[in-house]
Amino acid sequence: MKKFLLTIILSLVLCPLSLIGCGSQAIQQIPPLPGTLPNALTAPERLDTDVYFDATVSMRGFTTLAAGNVYLTLPDLLGDLCGAAGDVKFFSFGEKIHALDGRNHRRFAAPDVYTEPITAVANVVDAADTSHLSIIVTDLFESDSDWSNVTQKLRDKFFANHLAVAVIGIRNSFYGEIFDVGLNAAKFQYNSLDNPDRYRPFYLLIMGRDDAVKTFLRKFNERQTLPNDTGYLLLSENLTETASDFSAFTLQEQENFYSDDTLGLDAHVKEFGLDKFSAPASFMFDWTYTPPLGACPLDLSEIDTAVEIFTVDGEQWTPRPEHDLRVSLMRDKRQSDMCLVKVALTPEKSLTEGKLNFVRVKVMPTERGYRLPAWVELWSVNVDATAKNFDGSKTLNLTRVLGSLKDSVFAASRPALMNINFVVTP
Repeated sequence: MKKFLLTIILSLVLCPLSLIGCGSQAIQQIPPLPGTLPNALTAPERLDTDVYFDATVSMRGFTTLAAGNVYLTLPDLLGDLCGAAGDVKFFSFGEKIHALDGRNHRRFAAPDVYTEPITAVANVVDAADTSHLSIIVTDLFESDSDWSNVTQKLRDKFFANHLAVAVIGIRNSFYGEIFDVGLNAAKFQYNSLDNPDRYRPFYLLIMGRDDAVKTFLRKFNERQTLPNDTGYLLLSENLTETASDFSAFTLQEQENFYSDDTLGLDAHVKEFGLDKFSAPASFMFDWTYTPPLGACPLDLSEIDTAVEIFTVDGEQWTPRPEHDLRVSLMRDKRQSDMCLVKVALTPEKSLTEGKLNFVRVKVMPTERGYRLPAWVELWSVNVDATAKNFDGSKTLNLTRVLGSLKDSVFAASRPALMNINFVVTP
């Protein structure tokens, strides 16, 4: 019986096969795999942070009441939390951005520094250094209500480059003015008193490497000591807490495959042999979905797959347009967070016989199965033209603003549950 060696690689981080299995001359001669590398999951030893405080007058009210006030401790908290990983630089912004010297960021606990008349979050996104972690402290108000511009800039600069964006919302005591509400740009005086149900939200917009953003969310959550309502939203192309690969999978069934370990690859790589080129082949494994803090709720019955198949032609990979590969995902009745994943294909319909083949499969939620967390809708308010129904304890059009960010990451770099990749050698 003719044998074919099938190396199954399941990893959220794709690396060139020329770097895998250095003890095998055959593997070393494989051309670099086609496509671009996704964002690395390994955190750097050092990470610098840039913190931008919104200094517009609409933020002043967060500094005026002592009860239930997380905002007053925020400058010190961010300095301490981010300083453990690297250098921290602070900035204030309105229409323009101003660097802060020394310990001047601590002045943002006082109301008299909030004097800027215009908010331009878009300018901060333009200035952000993507090699750093960037944090914007704001009420998510943008002058001229131009959040579509902010969303577009985040999509082009961060999502399209495999970077992540997160939002932390914190309901805080507030006494001050709220501006530009409704079509007539009405101004309201609002006092939350010491009633948590009336607290007004402010937000941290966190931008940077996927691993750095996730780490910041976890550490911030651990340091949050006051009982203020807090909401987390993570927008990333990596929908799991850790990489989904065979180091965590448990193989259940094989058809027309047999397990092999002739290449001596690491735990992230699973090797199989293929018995017959013309017979259907499949394998099934356990997969546990572990969402990170702030992940969008997913409907795992609503999944999509993107399949790419390439054949080596000399030193080039040539795309192969036709295949019958399919992936199915089923809930394991024994455990609610456990799924069974089945990958099936007919080699003679999907691969080129006698040549080296590479198959890349991306498993993703559909747009309908990728939703905002429930807190976003609860904290959002829409107003009529007169703004008589305005609620100061909520954020104007929050669902629309964060929904546009969710749609942007979905369009720019379809968030993935797992990447399933095969190399088939003749």
